[in-house]
Amino acid sequence: MRVGAGPRDVVVAAFPLRCGSVACLQLHDEQGLRRGGVYLCAADDPLHPARAPRFDELFAEAAQRARAAPERRDELLAVLEAAHHAAREARPRLDPAGLAAIEAVLARAAELGGPAAGGLETEELVACCLLIFVSEEERYPRPRYRGGDVAWERLVDAVGRRPPGGPVAVPEGDC
Repeated sequence: MRVGAGPRDVVVAAFPLRCGSVACLQLHDEQGLRRGGVYLCAADDPLHPARAPRFDELFAEAAQRARAAPERRDELLAVLEAAHHAAREARPRLDPAGLAAIEAVLARAAELGGPAAGGLETEELVACCLLIFVSEEERYPRPRYRGGDVAWERLVDAVGRRPPGGPVAVPEGDC
């Protein structure tokens, strides 16, 4: 995989997505890039540099979707929660059961639909969040640290919480 403006080769686990792109997780520290990096690239153009979405971009994209279609917010949050759970289950080793859980989440995400104004397909958004959760579980292992929980909590705050018995509270503005 080639990454960035000054392309570098890195070893990744690649997850082909139904929407035509590939979500990748960097497996080793290489050439100044820490393992756990998450990238999106085109499946049909392997020489095109990969894009590494930042946390704040993903949180803003998720929040924008919740504001644009509040009736689908709970569906999105449920698949993102499944992504968080699958990432936790992937520790300490990504085994066949862990891969199957990741594939199941990505299949659910593909069924949710298309892009928001930010341009990511829902499947790409969920895949990036899932792989970031996997990365955070690796970088900040339990029980000493909280794994991907901090990223998950920030994502939930961006998308909005549903108070018990109340309407969805979707935040306005930037996340």
